[in-house]
Amino acid sequence: MKQIVVYYCYGGGKRVILCLYVDDILIFGTNIDVINEVKSFLSTKFDMKDLGEADVILNIKLIKGESGITLSQTHYVEKVLSRFSYIDSKPSPTPYDPSVTLKKNKRIGVNQLKYSQIIGSLMYLASATRPDISFAVSKLSRFMSNPGTDHWHALERVMCYLKGTMSYGIPYSEHPTVLEGYSDANWISNDELYATSGYVFMFSGGAVPWRSCKQTILTRSTMEAELAALDTGSVEADWLRELLMDLPVVEKPIPAILMNCDNQTAIAKVNSDKENAKSSRHIRRRVKSVRKMRHS
Repeated sequence: MKQIVVYYCYGGGKRVILCLYVDDILIFGTNIDVINEVKSFLSTKFDMKDLGEADVILNIKLIKGESGITLSQTHYVEKVLSRFSYIDSKPSPTPYDPSVTLKKNKRIGVNQLKYSQIIGSLMYLASATRPDISFAVSKLSRFMSNPGTDHWHALERVMCYLKGTMSYGIPYSEHPTVLEGYSDANWISNDELYATSGYVFMFSGGAVPWRSCKQTILTRSTMEAELAALDTGSVEADWLRELLMDLPVVEKPIPAILMNCDNQTAIAKVNSDKENAKSSRHIRRRVKSVRKMRHS
């Protein structure tokens, strides 16, 4: 995942945010004068090329509309499908079939290099603008070292899904400017030892950070798996709130972040002050962490 450094400055009614990735810079400001002022200053220190109003950055297209802005990677998806010869494939309605059981391949791998190349391309896509394929990509990336036929069929399903959803993007509008998060988990399935966590946060009508990953601790029930996912999401929520506190263009004070969890037992566990000695220390620590976030 690409790491972007964010700088900001405000004072005297002027507000500006600068996002930097290697040698690519994206500048936001409250008006065009402050943006030009920043560009003029930077050009005296570095050799720069002004490309004008942002249209595409890091393979992400910025589509501006009357109600807001949409982030899209249609051109990148088309490029990936063409590169790996899936541009003429039949579209699939979903990126992953939950009825399929994927296990470690104990036979000779099938085209491991190409499999890894496709996964690498999809990882960037999933982390940038396509949270809808995050689970499938996370799942399939676990078999990169020795993919089998079943893994290839599942990967091709993702590619076919992208063929039918190339125009998908993330729209953002001015309202509502309230950060809200959702966490979920699936407990141990098939012969896996670790559950999978997932979270997504919504801001200004669109998804901001999201993640789907294998948990790092062993859980003994659905409730424990949900607690681990909720803790991971709560840590991300705390970081996001601190980021919004620093950004000058976000209205202050920042309201409390609502975290949504669909497991009533996990919610009751967090809201209760009772401790369960039978729970592992990892679960007890996560319960305390979520409770602390709840009161912060």
